[in-house]
Amino acid sequence: MCSGMTGYGSAVFTLSSEEGKEENFSVEVKSLNSRYLEVNTRIPERFSKLETGIRDFIKKRFSRGVFTVSVISRTAFCNGIRLNHEVVRGYLDAAREIKEKFGVTGSVDVGMILGLRDVFKPSCEGGSDNESPLLLKAIEKALSELVLMRKKEGEALRADIEARLVSMDSRVSEIGKRAPEIIDRFRERLRNSLKELLAGKVMDEQRLLMEVGILAERTNVDEELTRLRSHMDEMGRYLSLSEPTGRRLDFLCQELLREVNTIGSKISDAPMTMIVVELKGELEKIREQVQNIE
Repeated sequence: MCSGMTGYGSAVFTLSSEEGKEENFSVEVKSLNSRYLEVNTRIPERFSKLETGIRDFIKKRFSRGVFTVSVISRTAFCNGIRLNHEVVRGYLDAAREIKEKFGVTGSVDVGMILGLRDVFKPSCEGGSDNESPLLLKAIEKALSELVLMRKKEGEALRADIEARLVSMDSRVSEIGKRAPEIIDRFRERLRNSLKELLAGKVMDEQRLLMEVGILAERTNVDEELTRLRSHMDEMGRYLSLSEPTGRRLDFLCQELLREVNTIGSKISDAPMTMIVVELKGELEKIREQVQNIE
């Protein structure tokens, strides 16, 4: 079962403050298509120490996609501030030392202290150790929802690609059937042309066979058809795997296009050229879908 790369999941969790108040948080995780894995976080400062752990947690579970993890407070009792006693005490001690050692005169008032850096801090700055499991559990729940959405998208992509592979297979079979007929038609056209040129003279059958043989060798696409079917079978197998296969599928698309182009360059027959164009069209649509598979 292949997986897509577009998904969304959400969850909520609640924390209690030192004053007994409850603060509700919502967690949202979104993922979009990408050739690589990228994780962006938008979380309150109090959870900043968990940022690396969140990134590692996602990188262990996914191989491709751009992920955005957002943590939002719904009640925000942390909007208040409180005095940072340690910092204020440090400033006052420093002021006293300056006066004693350097003989500086003057007084330190409240207005001056209020203008100093880090005198205040959020009432819930830093959080507590028991907050980490609650946040990570909420993220895990949101990711579970996201995974279900990505799998649903992956199933739709797989069904579409498999249908196009069936369409391609019928066209490949048609090429295999029509290729020998091209040689027969060329033999007849060449024979008729020689008859007209010779005007009743004896035809050199050996020369005719040699020309037909040269064309047959140049237009033989048996190897290309064999490789086409092999790559298509391999693509079908990858689509049924549960592990990430997007990069391998993309590589197979390149190999399939290479074989189709070779067939098109070897055969100039108008109906066959149309079949090659149709194959390229289906293959281009498959390649677009493969870009969405993890």
